[in-house]
Amino acid sequence: MALGRRRARDGSRHRRWPYVVVVVAVIGLLLPVPWMHVISADPPGTAWRLDGRLTVNEGVIDPPGQWTWLAVGRPPLVIEVIHDRIAGTGAPMQDLRQGKLAHRPALSDPAAATVGLQHAGRDLQMRLAVEVRDPMIEGLPPIARLASVNGVELTDRAAWNAAIAPKVDHSDVADPAESFSFTTGTGQQFSVDGSGLPYRVVSTLDLAPEGLDARIRFAALERLPTDWFRNLSLGSSHGMMVALTTYAEASGTDLAQGRHIAGTGGILGDGTVTRIGQLPAKAKAANRAGADVLIVPAGQLEQLEDVELHGTTVIGVTTLQEAIDALAVPVA
Repeated sequence: MALGRRRARDGSRHRRWPYVVVVVAVIGLLLPVPWMHVISADPPGTAWRLDGRLTVNEGVIDPPGQWTWLAVGRPPLVIEVIHDRIAGTGAPMQDLRQGKLAHRPALSDPAAATVGLQHAGRDLQMRLAVEVRDPMIEGLPPIARLASVNGVELTDRAAWNAAIAPKVDHSDVADPAESFSFTTGTGQQFSVDGSGLPYRVVSTLDLAPEGLDARIRFAALERLPTDWFRNLSLGSSHGMMVALTTYAEASGTDLAQGRHIAGTGGILGDGTVTRIGQLPAKAKAANRAGADVLIVPAGQLEQLEDVELHGTTVIGVTTLQEAIDALAVPVA
């Protein structure tokens, strides 16, 4: 009898395992791929709370009012990536691991927070990162971060401007010998003929001072390897809002005045607000979230002319100071 029951259990176990395999396979195919991004003509927009989730050197940034940053798109599912590899799709996939240096939150978020602190009166000196891509000469690294150019260490934007400044005019000398030298962050040294960097894409990014960190935290993800996710190219279009929220906290100014403030736009070291992508989708997400004010790059206001945003006042700005001044106006 005992032997018969054991055989029955063993048989039941053998019959069950194919179903377990199928369930596990289905779950695996429906998992998102965090290092990929779907690029579509009509992407979904999402509004995320910023205040209380942004930290600067572990200090929580939580000024009065409600502050929201906006994202767009989504990671694809494993099954979508497989289908795209086999048959292709109308929504191409972008590998975030290959993204530009300027789009990495691990660098852009601290830099944006530094801009906000500078506007609040903090004496902070920004650094600079220079990334080159797509070489025009064989034998050069396809992607590199530069440490020096023409013997000038790239410590800040002033050093960069000095390094790439035009050389003395030798037009009166027959066939002058021009050369351009640079050193990568890994210590590789190169010297090439010509008067400029032999790369088609040269990107510069203002960096926060050493020791200053800023990041957006999600309690549900704290036990996951969040630093790995931060190093993916997740975009920098929330830079203006990081700077603005940091300014509001550091200055003690109640810019929100009881309002829900949403916004999108990149930020440069001098406070200039830069253009972003997929503005209509982000604006709709802000409106759905109940934002009273939406701050966007002024040069893109025309993209919202046909977008219904009832109850949301749209403000176009070109600099962080313009955003501060617009919000500081007393609310009736």
